Amino acid sequence: KRQPFFCSGCPHNWGTKVPEGALVGAGTGCHGMTLLMDPERVGEGIGITAMGNEGAQWTGMEPFVAADHLVQNDGDGTFFHSGQLALQHCIGAGVNMTFKILYNRTVAMTGGQDSPATVSVPELCRLLLALGVSAVAVTADDPTRYRRVSLPDGVAVRPREEIVAVQEELREAEGVTVLVHDQDCAAELRRARRRGRITTPTRRVVINHRICEGCGDCGDVSNCLSVQPLDTPLGRKTTIDQASCNYDETCLQGDCPAFMTVEVGDGSAVGVAPPRAAPQVPPPPPSAATAQRIRMAGIGGTGVITVAQILSTAAMFDGWGVHALDQTGLSQKAGPVISDVVLAPHDDESSNLVGGGQADLLLGFDALVAASDRAVAGADPARTVVVASSHTTPTGHMISHPETAYPTDAIRTRLDAVDRSGPAQWVDAAGLAEVLAGGATFANLFLLGAAVQLGAVPVSVDSIERGIELNGVEVDANLAAFRWGRGWVHDPLQVEAHAQVARPGEPTVTVPRLPEELRATIDGFATGELAALVSMLAADLVGYQDEAAARRFVEHVAEAASQERRFAADSTRLTEAVARNLHRLTAYKDEYEVARLMLLPEAELAAEAVGGSRASATWHLHPPALKALGLRRKVRVGPAARPVFRALAASRRLRGTRLDLSLIH
Repeated sequence: KRQPFFCSGCPHNWGTKVPEGALVGAGTGCHGMTLLMDPERVGEGIGITAMGNEGAQWTGMEPFVAADHLVQNDGDGTFFHSGQLALQHCIGAGVNMTFKILYNRTVAMTGGQDSPATVSVPELCRLLLALGVSAVAVTADDPTRYRRVSLPDGVAVRPREEIVAVQEELREAEGVTVLVHDQDCAAELRRARRRGRITTPTRRVVINHRICEGCGDCGDVSNCLSVQPLDTPLGRKTTIDQASCNYDETCLQGDCPAFMTVEVGDGSAVGVAPPRAAPQVPPPPPSAATAQRIRMAGIGGTGVITVAQILSTAAMFDGWGVHALDQTGLSQKAGPVISDVVLAPHDDESSNLVGGGQADLLLGFDALVAASDRAVAGADPARTVVVASSHTTPTGHMISHPETAYPTDAIRTRLDAVDRSGPAQWVDAAGLAEVLAGGATFANLFLLGAAVQLGAVPVSVDSIERGIELNGVEVDANLAAFRWGRGWVHDPLQVEAHAQVARPGEPTVTVPRLPEELRATIDGFATGELAALVSMLAADLVGYQDEAAARRFVEHVAEAASQERRFAADSTRLTEAVARNLHRLTAYKDEYEVARLMLLPEAELAAEAVGGSRASATWHLHPPALKALGLRRKVRVGPAARPVFRALAASRRLRGTRLDLSLIH
C-alpha cells in the first residue's frame, strides 16, 4: 500500500526520531503519520488525541503502565492554538514526559497557512519555563542562526544530528521537559523557491551506483522519499530523485563513500529544460454526450487535485454540470489521493462520488494507488477505460526497506483486468514529460492528454487548454505536457523516438577486458543472460584485483552450475545467486576498491547528468583510518585528490599482504 509519508526534506524526518524503546504520543499534524511508520524509527505509538489534548492522555495512562516517560509530538500551530493548555495540565499532574514542539512557522498539513499567534523561539522558551517546565532544549538544522540570539539561562541550541541524545538527557529530568525543534517546512520551502521568494541551493547530491551497496543506511538516516532504489546490472542500488529532492542533504550522513555533490551553477532545478513544441495531431474522436464518471488516482503533492480542477473548469466551459469530490488533508503527504469528477447534464442530480463499477475512465497517475482496493472498486471491465503511468515511485516503506520489490506485475494484472478492451493503456508519463515538457512534475497532464485523445473525456481540447491557462502555473510546460500526451496516442513510436527515452537503458557498468581463456570457460557452462552476467562479474574482478581472482570466481561458479544441473537441468537460479553474491563478497569495498570505482566513467556520467558536461564532483568520505583516530564526520574531497585515488587504486596489489594499507585502522 501507498501510505502517507513525510515530504522530502521534511523537518519531521529528524524531529520524530526518539531514543530506543520510547513511547510516543501522536496528535493533530503531519507528525501523526508516525502511527503508520516503523516503531523502530519513530518510537512505539500510544495513539492519537484530539487537537489540543496532546500529552493529556499520559496523565491518565501513566499510573497503570510500567513505562515512566512519554515523548509527545506537537506542532507550533497546534501548540499556539490550544496545545499549551494540555502542557499546563501535564505540569500540574506532575508526570514525567517530554513535549517535542516542531517550530516550522506554518500549518503544513492543511495547505501552509501561517501558525496562529506565534512568538519567537527565545520567547517560547521563556514562556515554557514560566509555566513550570523543568528543562528546555532547542535543536535546529542550522544552529548558526542563534549566534547572536539571547536565550534563557540553561537553554542550549544543539544541531539536529544530536536530537536523540538531547531527548535522552531530557528524559533524566523530573517533570515535564520540552524540546523545540527549529526547522522550516519542506513543502513551504519548495513553494517559496518556485515563486522566487528565496534562492534555490546550487549544490546537488549524487550517488555513484558503482560504490553503493544498496544497504539503505542513507534512507535510514534521512527518512527521505527522494532516496530511491535503482536497479542496475550489479543489483539494486540507491539513487537520488533530483525532481523531488528538497536539498536537505541529510542523506550525506549515510555511512557510505558513494556520495558526491555537484555544483549546478545558477541554482535552477535539475533536469528541467524548456518544453519542446508538440506536433499537431488530429482532434480526438467524439465521446458520449451522456454522463461521464472519471476517477483519478495518484500521489499526494503531485497535482492530482490540480488536474481535477482544470478538467472541472474546462467541462463547465463546454456546458457540463460538474460534481467533484477531492480527497485532501493528511493523505496529500505522499499518500494515496483519489479525485472523482462526474460530468452530467445540469438537470442530472448525480452524486459527486464514483460508485462501485461506475467509472467510465480510471486515470492512474500512480498505478499503485490506481490498483488499490478503493480506487479499482470504481472500475468495471464492461465499462471502464484505464489509462495508467508505468513509472514506478517507491513508497515510504520501500525507502526504509530497500529490499522490498515494487509489485509491477501484480499492478499491471489488476488494472488490465478492469479495462473494457484490455489491456490498459500504459505509458511512461513521467519519463516522457521530463524530456518533452521539462520535468516529471507535468506527467499528470501528459496522462490527461492521452485520455482525451483516446476519446475517454467528453471535454474539448480548447476548453482544457483554456483551463490550464487560467490555472496560471507553469502554463507553457503544462500545455506542452497535455499536447505531447495527445501526440503519444496518435503516434507513440514517433513521440518516444523524439524524446529519445523510448526504452531507457540500465546504468552503465565499466569493466576491464576478460581474458579469452576465462571467457571460453564460462561459455562451457553458461549461455545467454547467465553467461553475460558471469562474464561481466568476472571481468570486474580482474579490475578489482587480478586475473587470478577472476579465475577462482569462475571456478566456483562453474562448480555451482554443475551441481545445479544434477538436480534441475533447466534451472540457473542457484548459479546466478552464487555468481552475484560471490562477486559481492569477493569485491569488498575496501579503500583500494572505492578509489578505483571513483575513477571509473560512471562517477563522471552521474555528475554530468546533474550538473552538465563541465560538472566536477566533490566526494564526501569518512576514511576508516581517520574514523579510528576519532574523526566523527565526513570530509569533503575535491578533484585535486584524483592523483591520490589513482595511487591508492594502483596499490590494490598490496591487498592481503603485510603491507596492506587497509589494515592500518
